[in-house]
Amino acid sequence: MALKLGSKGEAVRALQQMLNFIGTRVRAEDGDDYRPLTLDGDFGPRTQAAVIEFQMQHGLLADGIVGPITMRALEEEYRTLALDLVSPGADSLTGDPERLTFERCPADPWGEGYSVVWLRSDVAERYRAVLEAVHAAGGILTSSGGRRDLRAPVTTGRSATSFHYTGRALDLFLYSGMVNPAKDPYVVVRENGLYHRVYARCDEFHAEVRELESVVTYRNRGATLRASGFFLDLTALFERHGFRRIAARPTFYTGGSELGAEWWHFQDETGLVRGKSTFGDELLKVYSRETLEPTPPWRYRTYVFGVNWN
Repeated sequence: MALKLGSKGEAVRALQQMLNFIGTRVRAEDGDDYRPLTLDGDFGPRTQAAVIEFQMQHGLLADGIVGPITMRALEEEYRTLALDLVSPGADSLTGDPERLTFERCPADPWGEGYSVVWLRSDVAERYRAVLEAVHAAGGILTSSGGRRDLRAPVTTGRSATSFHYTGRALDLFLYSGMVNPAKDPYVVVRENGLYHRVYARCDEFHAEVRELESVVTYRNRGATLRASGFFLDLTALFERHGFRRIAARPTFYTGGSELGAEWWHFQDETGLVRGKSTFGDELLKVYSRETLEPTPPWRYRTYVFGVNWN
């Protein structure tokens, strides 16, 4: 039975829980913020809007109705994220003694963000150094995840050669910035075309007073806002430890999905050689060939860093 506008009951409540866990957000009734759905079991306009957003992100018919196809996609996404939070992937811990492991790292829960992030062991060490520096300045480091399951579907918001598959990337919580620059843990500034610089809000004793211009939010993408306060240049801190930012998708600035902002994504490029390192080599550092061969990422194993893999 399909769930749609007007549906009520425990099935709707379970749907709302899945949408919240996945991180699908829609603007609140007052129009001032993006908030999780209320778990009331009532398929109202906000639940419908969240379903449509999910469908658009996954290339499904965006009709706001949860039929078998949409439900299957929701359940697969939910299972993938749940696995990422609790398991490092057994294959990374056995077999080849030279293989790197995945490590569970702490993150600061904020909103619907996670309290953990799984990263490759050497990347985890560099991440912890960033976390320590942010905490020392009185800031926080949120999380929307790190390592991505090899079976995770490729969507408009997910690259087939994402650094997440290799345990080399992390995402800050998508709604810990670009919502309310006066209160968010992060303020996002547009610079260099499609790139963003992220500033972490810190305390007055450990951070520099800044007057930030060209501030961007999901609702105001014109980079016309300003913010003032005590901030740490988080992008620069990540860069000092080998993590690089990536550009926003051009569609973000032409009215596209919020997922195109990409301000939250930082990837560790330590040791990679442009024109030489391959995606397959990096996958093999954490997984066996037997595990990789039946998975979608393995199809792109010959992609070269700096050429067709970035």
